[in-house]
Amino acid sequence: MIELVRRSTNIPCAVGFGISKPEQAAEMAGLSDGVIVGSAIVKIIAEEGKDSVFHIGGYVRSMKDTIRDI
Repeated sequence: MIELVRRSTNIPCAVGFGISKPEQAAEMAGLSDGVIVGSAIVKIIAEEGKDSVFHIGGYVRSMKDTIRDI
């Protein structure tokens, strides 16, 4: 699908379906121009409630650290 998008347009291509683990984000970051994580963050908010900001920060940091060198 990424190759099809790249052949059809020259705008950046980001992937955002099924990305919830750093390893998945790293794999998609190697193939695309960006990685979108939404549902996993919504799940953290649902689980942690008012304390979710701290947990989201750690989650996003783990994703960022995993894909930083790609």
